[in-house]
Amino acid sequence: MNLTIQQIEIPVSSIEHAKDFYVNKLGLQIIEENEAIQLLALVAGNVRLSIFGGFKAVINRDLQHVGTHIVLSTDDIEKAFSALKGNSIIFDKGIVEVPGFLKYISTNDPDGNVIEIAEYLRDPLKPKPVK
Repeated sequence: MNLTIQQIEIPVSSIEHAKDFYVNKLGLQIIEENEAIQLLALVAGNVRLSIFGGFKAVINRDLQHVGTHIVLSTDDIEKAFSALKGNSIIFDKGIVEVPGFLKYISTNDPDGNVIEIAEYLRDPLKPKPVK
């Protein structure tokens, strides 16, 4: 059996705040909106992000709380970092490197879900080379 990710569901407290963050700031494309069920569906590569409103926001999020953690990929982390800072996105740190694997930037959406943008230095689906 070969399973692949088709869709990720993200709970948020406000569809309007999520739309501002994911569409206006991150630049993701809307593929569906349904006010009756508080749904905002976006596309990120080959994955559908289904954002559902009506949940309580995570306050003072730390590693002990549950939440969604999404990693989006880019071919140029420096360019992405510069562009997204220009969209008023605040990053915890600058560009962080995991040697031999990836470089990334990290932020949170308005509800505390972790959003990382990463430039992979090697294929993340292949085993790590043995030295």
